[in-house]
Amino acid sequence: MKSWNTANHHIAGPEHGTLYFSDGVEVVLADWEAAEAAPDSDGRVYASLRGWLANGSGSGQHDDRYTTPVEAGRAHLVTTELRGRRPITGRDVHIDFYRPSQPYPNTWDHQGLLVTVLWMDRRLDSEGRPVPETEIGRTSWTHPTTGQVYDLTIAYLPEGEYYTPQGFTWRHYDHWSGGVPLLEAFHGDHSVLSSFGYRSLADGEWVPAAQAPTVQPFALEDAVAPARS
Repeated sequence: MKSWNTANHHIAGPEHGTLYFSDGVEVVLADWEAAEAAPDSDGRVYASLRGWLANGSGSGQHDDRYTTPVEAGRAHLVTTELRGRRPITGRDVHIDFYRPSQPYPNTWDHQGLLVTVLWMDRRLDSEGRPVPETEIGRTSWTHPTTGQVYDLTIAYLPEGEYYTPQGFTWRHYDHWSGGVPLLEAFHGDHSVLSSFGYRSLADGEWVPAAQAPTVQPFALEDAVAPARS
């Protein structure tokens, strides 16, 4: 992928690839690249595809009515057409969007939306041999000490914290460590990851966000003392 930090960054010429998601959604990525991260502590190798969105618009946020053809967050990748690579099929992935600053005046031939599609590709033992993956895709986890069962499909907050639509919630997707699910921070109810890193579900007490106390909106009249007669 060539550097976007140029005055005349164009995507009309570079290679395009198509990603086919469930429900008939197609995402065309220009100047795409594939990458793999080093195995994590459990031997999982995460892979990604990244490229410039060539057939859509909007910010990727779920509340942006101009977002097409897919929102940021979880999705099921059915298959791909990427020249020179075997099709990637049947993957539960996470989609992320990033919009770098464009030049002024804007000379780019695209809206400047960089898309990253991430998934757990395989798991290896200490010798680099494939081993079965038994945790990715699980929807619940039982704490080995307390016996509490956690639903891995919902959002959580640390016990004692208040829920606010502008705050953070913590959710699990794909990442584990030593048999324990890891939670990642999301902005409120959005499906877009923040950059706060990971926290273990076994670290402290967690409460479903839907059951956490809610901060009441601040009302101006509450802050104004009544006039004295």
